[in-house]
Order: sequence, then structure tokens, then C-alpha cells
Amino acid sequence: MRVIRLAIRNKTSKMTTVLDWFCRGCGVRVRTSLPDHVGTLCGRCAAAATWSHLPTSTQKMIDDAIRRGNIQGLLAMRAADPPIELPHAMDVLVLRHRAGVSRDASG
Repeated sequence: MRVIRLAIRNKTSKMTTVLDWFCRGCGVRVRTSLPDHVGTLCGRCAAAATWSHLPTSTQKMIDDAIRRGNIQGLLAMRAADPPIELPHAMDVLVLRHRAGVSRDASG
């Protein structure tokens, strides 16, 4: 894994070190200023891995909650065992929306 260090000036005119690498799951370029995140999966790949490891009953419960609304979906993820917390829950929510799970038009 090749990590590139970039020095970027932020809004307060302080230099920030940004670490740049490629996701080992999909190959997309990822940047972070948190050294402990280097080499991890990107948000999309991490969400897919989380979803695939959930029991079918938990997946159904979360999908049903998402059909009632985004907030209900996020609350269902927090109530799941193990809980999926923000900001990772937002990545899972986007993953489910891309899979076609969304709020019912009727309700």
C-alpha cells in the first residue's frame, strides 16, 4: 500500500497532513487526516461488508424501517445488534437506497 502525505493549509492557516491511499476493496482513492484510518476500506466498501455480515432478520428490520423514512432507518441501525452508529450508518443508508430500498410513496 502506497500512502502519500500532503500538506494542506486549512481555514485557520494551519498546515494539516492529509494521507492519501487507495481502498483495498474497490480501488477508489481515499483521503483522511486520521492516521489510524489509513489502509481501511472506503465508506462504500465498509457499508457493504457491514450489511453482508448482518443476520437476515436484522437486514429485513432495517429495510422495513427505511421504507418508513430515513430517520427510522437510522434508529433501527442503532438498535440493531451489534449497533451501526453514525457516521457509518449513513453509508449503510446510502447503500440500501442504491439497492432500491426507499420510503414508500403511499405513506
